[in-house]
Amino acid sequence: MEQAAKRNFFSFKGDKIILGLVIFLSLLSMLLVYSTGGARVLRHLTHLLMCYAGLFVFYKINYRTFLDKFSLLALLLALVLVVLTLTSRAVRGISFFGRSVQTFYLIGLLVIMFLSNFIGRRYNKGQELSNRDMKYLLGILVFFCACIAVLNMSTAIILFVTGMVIFFVGNFKMKYIWRVIALAVVVVGVLAFVVIKSGEQGSHIGRMGTFVNRLEYYFTKENVNGYGDQMILARAAIARSGLNPAGPGKGVIKNRLPENDTDYAFASLFEETGLFVGLIVLMAYMVIFYRSWKISKESPNALGSILAFGLGFWFTCQALVHIGVNCELLPTTGQTLPFISSGGASLFVSGCAMGMLLNVSKKNKEEDRIEDPRRLFYESKQE
Repeated sequence: MEQAAKRNFFSFKGDKIILGLVIFLSLLSMLLVYSTGGARVLRHLTHLLMCYAGLFVFYKINYRTFLDKFSLLALLLALVLVVLTLTSRAVRGISFFGRSVQTFYLIGLLVIMFLSNFIGRRYNKGQELSNRDMKYLLGILVFFCACIAVLNMSTAIILFVTGMVIFFVGNFKMKYIWRVIALAVVVVGVLAFVVIKSGEQGSHIGRMGTFVNRLEYYFTKENVNGYGDQMILARAAIARSGLNPAGPGKGVIKNRLPENDTDYAFASLFEETGLFVGLIVLMAYMVIFYRSWKISKESPNALGSILAFGLGFWFTCQALVHIGVNCELLPTTGQTLPFISSGGASLFVSGCAMGMLLNVSKKNKEEDRIEDPRRLFYESKQE
């Protein structure tokens, strides 16, 4: 009996394709950091161990029980982190024991958990969302996105789009979604105007000035203040490689590229491994999204459907934005490449998110589907 219990504890019942791709991306991250040598490699390995610890814990915890008990606490924690981040002197997060810890990814995950649980629990109980519920959830999303936008516009946009996708999947009335999107466009336009004017007067609001300057370079290609240096070097690193990569640890432009193992991890990896590996990395994220959609479709409850799709979209959106920036298809942002970019907080949050997704896939195989609690959820979508 003890042997059976041990086999049950260590046996993996989640989506093996997602787990395999996560391991593959993690190995590429070690290859990326390898050329830096020294303590940096050891630190990255420590962060990866933290990442897999988070993945394992959330894979073992029943997502329905966990979110039912702690989703509200997660929202309160996100609120505390927002306040601490806005009042902190750290650039992209908070100071913790003398180190800067990024909080935006954790805030995004906590908000997604709360929104998914609120909507999914309503449908699992056979209840529809009221107009008051929709306005309440929209208000929460707008509040957190507005606070994050002050210091990291790209992360705020990704969280906002993910929230809209969750609301769409959760059968929100389209009039509310379109109104909030219109409001967001107006607010971003006003903020951009204020930042431009404040920049002309020598003052800036958070990191909004940096965002506007990078956006200006993207459209004008005038690198007067040096905000296009990163894009130019990233494009050169990708163009230099192609079908003739430099090889692991032999990147030249990579060594001149700022944030070469975080914000520009894809360009650095591309220079050393070439087009073939670059395309494989892109396909890996697309496959993860497809598997997330499949897990969502197969989930026997509304919470699992919404949570799996929301996590998969959020995760893949981060990766595509990062790759788009490195290929100069999008303006420069501060997005990391999940499971490849170095960084303790981003890797840990990615691990927790994938662990929760794998738990949903595991529960899909374990739960009885004779009585489908998603009946109201799908019937309302067909009306």
